[in-house]
Amino acid sequence: MHIKSEMHIYLGFVLKNVEDYKQELNQIKEILKNNPKGMTVTDIARAVNINRNSVAKYLDVLLVSGQAEMITFGPAKVFFPAKRVTFSKLLNYVSDYIIIIDEDLRVRQVNDILLELLGLAREEIIGQEVHHMILPRLNSISLLQSIKETIQGREYTTESEIIINNETYYFIIHLIPIIFDDEGQGAAIILTDISDKKNIEPALQKTKSRRQKKKHSY
Repeated sequence: MHIKSEMHIYLGFVLKNVEDYKQELNQIKEILKNNPKGMTVTDIARAVNINRNSVAKYLDVLLVSGQAEMITFGPAKVFFPAKRVTFSKLLNYVSDYIIIIDEDLRVRQVNDILLELLGLAREEIIGQEVHHMILPRLNSISLLQSIKETIQGREYTTESEIIINNETYYFIIHLIPIIFDDEGQGAAIILTDISDKKNIEPALQKTKSRRQKKKHSY
């Protein structure tokens, strides 16, 4: 999982500094946002008072990073703001429980189903250090160390039993390194619920044992 809505690629053109780059790129993004019917390179260059070549290269960055779309009408290329689902909304399309943390181990985002599982409001979690959450397994020294290593780029997967509100759950815990828009590092903690599978295993084992006993009794 690589969260990076801006590719800071200079593509061969030199700017005074990074702040100029960010400011001009944001200007173009804002212009596109305010003109959903589309604009040509010339239209954008006039609106932001930047030369056409620079605007074209900024648009390349936006196209590559998925923040703009382009349609060709004859000789003209018309650019539109990308119709994308925001990351926070995207989290709610998946069935796993997801926690996004930054390099300070503070929670930046969680999805709705995790809030429902924990019985908490979003504001009770966002900004908290991950080991202060009421998921006991996330307090363990070994997992916290693995989270720190994940932030540095190492993926990690383990299986764990976690008691939540006096009920036992079984999860596969995936730790995946991510990068934020501001270039900060972080990690996604993805909890896949395998409780049903775990709970049915003893019954399946008993059935298998009975069949083996019957087989040997013949």
